[in-house]
Amino acid sequence: MQKRRLLASAALAVTALGCGAASLTRTAGAAESPKQAPADNRRIAVVYFTKTGNTKSLAEAVRHMTGAALFRIETVEPYPESYGPATEIVKDELERGVIRPIRPLVFNPADYDVVVLATPTWWHHAAMPLQTWIRSVDLSSKKILTANTHGGGGLMHTREDFEALLAGRRLGTHLTVYGAVNPQDANVRSWLEENGCL
Repeated sequence: MQKRRLLASAALAVTALGCGAASLTRTAGAAESPKQAPADNRRIAVVYFTKTGNTKSLAEAVRHMTGAALFRIETVEPYPESYGPATEIVKDELERGVIRPIRPLVFNPADYDVVVLATPTWWHHAAMPLQTWIRSVDLSSKKILTANTHGGGGLMHTREDFEALLAGRRLGTHLTVYGAVNPQDANVRSWLEENGCL
């Protein structure tokens, strides 16, 4: 009986080390103080781009469940607020291969074991601002989870984009969600459990 308790405690300790994290939000170079745990306990980061708020809700659900640090990618020149004109600009940029500059992000990969990358589906693909950031950072030693939100298009080519950008990296499974999610979303929780983060 004593041996079983020790083994169970050891298993819990390993799980906590693999996916435990502080609640810390960082956006475009501005950092907030940790809200739940000391900064030296940070283990999971969510790096995301959002336009309508759906992907932000996914990032916040992951933070709610794991205490992950949030890092929001922002473009130097914002896209129009209106959905229609923004989608036409995105389509044109994709067709012409335009890479819109992003704001610097204060992110140290050494602080995290797991990095969650979340994107809206933009014209069938991962958002270019997130792709730009991925190209700028070395995530070779990290476990990487990928996710996309959509308004009806589904997965499309988003996972393919991540696989191409992150060839040779340790990729977990991919999550696709329609619209916004609540902080207790069952699909998000199942995905995090499946990848050993809960």
